[in-house]
Amino acid sequence: MIPRNVNHDGGHQMAKLMFLFVTPFALLCSQARADKLSDFKDAVGNKGCDSIPYSDLRSTCKSQQSEVHDYCDGKRGPVTCGSARITRDLKENIEKKKKDVESLKNKKRSLEDQKSRASDESEKNRIGKEIDQVERDIYEAGKLVDAAISEFDERKKLVENAIYYLDKCVDYRRAVMNVFATALDKVRGETDDDIKPLARELRDRYEASKSGHETAIKDKQNALDTCKDSRP
Repeated sequence: MIPRNVNHDGGHQMAKLMFLFVTPFALLCSQARADKLSDFKDAVGNKGCDSIPYSDLRSTCKSQQSEVHDYCDGKRGPVTCGSARITRDLKENIEKKKKDVESLKNKKRSLEDQKSRASDESEKNRIGKEIDQVERDIYEAGKLVDAAISEFDERKKLVENAIYYLDKCVDYRRAVMNVFATALDKVRGETDDDIKPLARELRDRYEASKSGHETAIKDKQNALDTCKDSRP
């Protein structure tokens, strides 16, 4: 009889242990499910990164999105170079200004030759005055060359800066798009009956926004390509 009582007591103790273990676990699972459902409801009611119900992906999205604004909206630096023709025009302008200087120098040499061959003092004085004027013209033309070179150097600096910032912009935009692609895969795999309708709504929203992400990336990539073509 004693062994039977021992077995009975042992079984009772085992049942109590199982109850103590299973009950908290069940409560935890129930709370986790409720929290997840709440996250999905919040996501459906929000836009952008806040429309992602998974906290890790939402956090990553926000950190990447912050960089998108900084690099794509021009807060960090230029994100456009204008037409690639601008660089060519500035370069051609430098060459034109230099040719103007050379033309004036040739004129001065010709006047100096005329002066050396003149036999009349009044003629020499007249030519000398012309030479003085040409020298002043050469000085002013030289300043125009310097200004054209400075403008060209500023253009080169803008182009290189824009290439850097646009490259970053495209990378961060792609990173955000990839986060949404991962979120899309996850919502497609949801099986909970209460969550599935919310997951479908988010799925449709993510799929609809994909073209917007792609268009934004394409626009910045085109701007980046234009800047690269704008390099001297």
